[in-house]
Amino acid sequence: MKARPVGITILALLFVLNVAVYVVFAALAVFKHTALVAVLHALSPSGAGPETIHSSMGRVQPLYYSAMAVLTGAMAVGFWKLRNWARIVMLALIAASLVLMITEVQPLLASPTVGAIVLTLVRVVLSVFWLWYLLRRPVREAFRRQVAPATGG
Repeated sequence: MKARPVGITILALLFVLNVAVYVVFAALAVFKHTALVAVLHALSPSGAGPETIHSSMGRVQPLYYSAMAVLTGAMAVGFWKLRNWARIVMLALIAASLVLMITEVQPLLASPTVGAIVLTLVRVVLSVFWLWYLLRRPVREAFRRQVAPATGG
């Protein structure tokens, strides 16, 4: 049996939590859109967050949230079962996130607020931390180890 690093267990559990959040967001998008808008606004101090892009989706929001629930569910299973594809997908998502955060610097500098600055710094720090963690040799090896086949005796 493969030994799962503690950080990978934490990531798997966070992905399970993420599935629940996306399901709630999908339900709000369908049944109580004003509540969804309020939540997105609260998560986006001074526009540094998901509000703008999520609000621009319009009627596609429930489909997006449903698709993301499925994707994050697959990622949770992938991390739990130590599937290397999940680690590689996560690395790609982190890299894309860091690149996209660069586009948020100009609006942040145009109207800085403590909340927006703190949120952006937290996002950068967490992204860099998980990138570093997933690239560490013991983590890479945990994903690459194969279970020895059982021998009949």
